[in-house]
Amino acid sequence: MDRILNEYLEKIDKYLKKVPVTDRVDIINEIKSEMTELVELGGVSPAEVIKRLGDPKELAGAYLGEAIAQSSAFSMKKLMAVIAFYSLAGVGSLFVLPFISVLGVALMFSGVVAPVAGMIKLAGFLTGIEVPWVSFQLGNYVLHPLPAFLMSVITGILLFLAGKGLWNLTIKYIRAVSAGKRKLQEQ
Repeated sequence: MDRILNEYLEKIDKYLKKVPVTDRVDIINEIKSEMTELVELGGVSPAEVIKRLGDPKELAGAYLGEAIAQSSAFSMKKLMAVIAFYSLAGVGSLFVLPFISVLGVALMFSGVVAPVAGMIKLAGFLTGIEVPWVSFQLGNYVLHPLPAFLMSVITGILLFLAGKGLWNLTIKYIRAVSAGKRKLQEQ
């Protein structure tokens, strides 16, 4: 393969360091195959192939966005990929992506912690142990541990659903940005 095309692939690989190795190899092989097809079968020069593919950072971002958007499930690996995508997405995503992704994760975490705190307070009450650092307070009124537990479960569910909604919004945003930037086209 031509030196120019290899250098282009190396840049793509560099931008995809946060993607799992197997996915990164698949992406590089897909781009390499497309390049080979254009040069050998399409009679396109290596310089024209590079021009057609566009900026390697944007192309890597498009592939990264597609890898993230395949599933809306949350995982730490996916969160790291979102962070990598954020670094490639550009100025347009400077505020939106970190806000909705970080807030979504924080709300999901809070949605899990709230019922656990309610259980701790209720267990303390049932065993006669005061747990002062856990309370459910409405204004100056502190709820009894049993209704506090119920409120913590309801609050936890609402927080988790809000966080999950923001996480899904993050994935939809990444899909939209990725689709807009993908430049690899068939002839």
